[in-house]
Amino acid sequence: MENQRIIVDTSVWIEYFKNNQKYVPFIEDSLNLENILISGPIISELLHGVKTEKEYKLLSESITAVPHAECVYEDWIKTGETLYNLKKKGIIVPLTDVLISVIATRHDASVLTLDKHFKNIDGTKLVILGPDGIH
Repeated sequence: MENQRIIVDTSVWIEYFKNNQKYVPFIEDSLNLENILISGPIISELLHGVKTEKEYKLLSESITAVPHAECVYEDWIKTGETLYNLKKKGIIVPLTDVLISVIATRHDASVLTLDKHFKNIDGTKLVILGPDGIH
């Protein structure tokens, strides 16, 4: 796990902030090892989901400590291409999930998520968190 870069999706961050012990130790260990990256869509989703000004301030300050996986122009083109190819197969995936996957792939990172959409996106490396660690 020491050199594995991981983008933690919004669904898992939510569980982390709820203090779900299935995720807390793994995320904290990975943060300490500086393996976790965050991307723009995840930042926006997390900030959008807060309920109070206090939570907003705390979250916006906290996420600055997590290394950011930048989105570039080519990511938008690849996202559109991927969405188009999925649509031709009759598979609908949210734009944000495809964008996160594209960003992760370019950064040679895996995605830790609870969202089943990511399994439909070719090339996405998923982190599966089981009772004996990651797979």
